[in-house]
Order: sequence, then C-alpha cells, then structure tokens
Amino acid sequence: MSLRLRDASEEDAAAIRALLAEHALASFGEIELSEEEIRSWFSTPRLWIQLAERDGEPVGYLDVRTEDGGRYDVDARTLDSEVAAVLVEAAEGHARAKGEQGLLRGYVQGDEPVLRRAYDVAGWRPIRYSFQMRIELDGEDVPEPVWPDGLEPRNVREGEEERVYEAHMDSFADHWDFRRQSIDDWTRYTTDSHRFDPSLWWLVDDGDELAAISLNSWHFSGDTTFGWIHVLGVRPAWRRRGLATALLRHSFRDFEQHGATRVGLGVDGENTTGAVRLYEQVGMHQVRRNDTYEKKL
Repeated sequence: MSLRLRDASEEDAAAIRALLAEHALASFGEIELSEEEIRSWFSTPRLWIQLAERDGEPVGYLDVRTEDGGRYDVDARTLDSEVAAVLVEAAEGHARAKGEQGLLRGYVQGDEPVLRRAYDVAGWRPIRYSFQMRIELDGEDVPEPVWPDGLEPRNVREGEEERVYEAHMDSFADHWDFRRQSIDDWTRYTTDSHRFDPSLWWLVDDGDELAAISLNSWHFSGDTTFGWIHVLGVRPAWRRRGLATALLRHSFRDFEQHGATRVGLGVDGENTTGAVRLYEQVGMHQVRRNDTYEKKL
C-alpha cells in the first residue's frame, strides 16, 4: 500500500473534517472543528497544509505555520503510527527547506494515541502543557458578577480594534513565550474571523483606559450551545481587583442568555498568574490536557 503526502486545497475541507473528527473522538471524545473553520485555514498566510493518503484515502493531516524568527508551529493528526512518523519528518523537512536554523513546536491533545511516540522517536521533547477547561451551565444560577470600583462591561464599538489589540498585547506581555503579534495577524484571527461576533466581546473601561477584555465567540465546532472565551485579559495595573472573576461570570451569564449549555477556554497549565486556580474558583474544571513538544534544528 502506497503512502504519499500532497498539497491540500479548500476542496479537501470535507475530507479533512472527517479525518480530524475521527482523530478527535479517539483522542478526547468529541468533535471540535466545523468544516467552515477548516475552510478558513486555507486563507491563512504562511500556512503549509498537507494531506497524507494511502491508496487514495486520507489517513493523516499536517499543517506548518511559519512564524517570524525561524519558528514553526506544527499541527499533525493521524491515528496511524507509520503516518505519524511521516508527518513529523515532513514538518522537519519543510522547516529545513527554508534554509534557516529553526525551532519547531508541535501539540498533542488529550489521550492522542500515536503522536507522542512519533515526537519522542524523532528527538522532540515535551516542554509545556495546557488545559482545556469548561463549565456546564446546567440551569443553576451563575453568581452575579461583582464589579470593582463601579466599573462595568460594555460591547466593543466599531473602530476601536487597535485599542483592544493593545490591551490584549499588554495583558499577556509577561506570560510565558509571549510574542507580540502584528496588528494584521491579530485582526486576521479576531475581527476578520468568520466566528467574530461583536455582541460577545466585553470590554471594561476605567476612565480613558481600557482595563480588561473578554473576547468571546462560539466554539470552533460551530456548536451554538458551546461558548468559547478566546481571550481573557486584565492589564497589569488593574490586576488583583476581581476584574477577571467578574468578566468570567458576566460571560457565563451572557452565553447562557444566548442559549449556551457550556463554556470553555484554554489555559497554560504552568501559568504564573494563578489562572488555573481562578477558573476553578468560578466553577470550571479541566476536561483535557494538551502537551507541547519542541525540537531545535
């Protein structure tokens, strides 16, 4: 049986979605990506997308995003150990073809059965872990948020994207592996995204300053009963005043009013600002762990 990698196109979106759904169900028990979400990847700059086929049938998926400074973010998915090794080798080959020394980062989700072994054999090492956390909105009242010093949330307004961008960058500048995005990249993944809904973005002003943000959307799966907190950020000068807790509870209540039955987010498991503990205190729980692997070329 012959195995080959080929360039994928948007016409492959349905096949990729089916492949990734099978992988997700085996790795963490639920489907997480809609076909619309996958189609959006094909307009992403500097994203190399490959489909692995055995005798014409899709058996693996790979994308490599080229970042500034010789950094490569790798997303490989398959349930076949032979294919996993081919995908990892292809990712390394793609980076080497750029003619630079580079740093590759790959991600393994939940109980994924083959990629950890493939990364280990190829000399990658685990460097970090994160959690997906969730709260079930099961009809019990989410506590009403308590806003400090008379502050309160509002929706984003047209034309203030740059203010939100700056607040986002400032809120995460002291986090592990922070890399300041260009505003063009930020816009591509936020306000230009097909999932952007300004009615789900919540901002907190303190006078003329933007103190905190919660940039929310519906989940990548397209499930409109599954709310997703994409960014929760409090600028350093406003931390330790209860703003994050208030924004979380406000977001939960807002999503529930829009018909959500659960809300999730992702968080660095080794976050030094106490984020994991904060999320547990507002009723969220860990639903899976994802591991980050790295290799220097």
